[in-house]
Amino acid sequence: MMATLWEIMPAMSVLAFVLAITPGPNNFLLASSGAQFGMKRSLRHLLGIRLGIMVLIVLCASGVGATMTQHPGIYQALRYLGLGYMLWMAGKLALSSASGMAAKQTGPLSVRQATLFQLGNVKAWMACLALVSSYNLPEQYWSSVLMILLVFTAFGFMANSLWAYMGYGMRCLLDSPKKQQGFNVALALLTVGTLLPAFLN
Repeated sequence: MMATLWEIMPAMSVLAFVLAITPGPNNFLLASSGAQFGMKRSLRHLLGIRLGIMVLIVLCASGVGATMTQHPGIYQALRYLGLGYMLWMAGKLALSSASGMAAKQTGPLSVRQATLFQLGNVKAWMACLALVSSYNLPEQYWSSVLMILLVFTAFGFMANSLWAYMGYGMRCLLDSPKKQQGFNVALALLTVGTLLPAFLN
């Protein structure tokens, strides 16, 4: 049993890391959080993302993801609710100031906010569907789903941490409110740019 699960783990690990490290709303928001609030304060945002992804994987494994794709009305409602929420987040990011005073007032996303954000994140849904459909083992279904959860959580945490750390590393370059504002606007535009392909087909 375990030999079969271990055989799929290397390929699953590579896919999990690639899916988690590619540019997208989560990673751009984490880079902004790292730049504004530092790594320690961004940890709750990161943990919320991973918790939300775990929920999505369980939902996909339970058939919720497939049900949504088979019922266009439900799927479209999720897409546009998710789009609205993520555009609101991008707008909030673009309009925020990364000055020390504003950073203290606003703060990074909480665990709950980052978790709920995943429910409207089409990219995250597609990634979880890809993992569950590609690497579930019918004869060992929930054992393989557990493996997917563990692998995607571990490699996803590493990938997301790199984006937060990249933002944190840029703090020395963002030495004025104008530069900080420009960085936030750029990340907000990139966030919107990653959303468009999912809504233009």
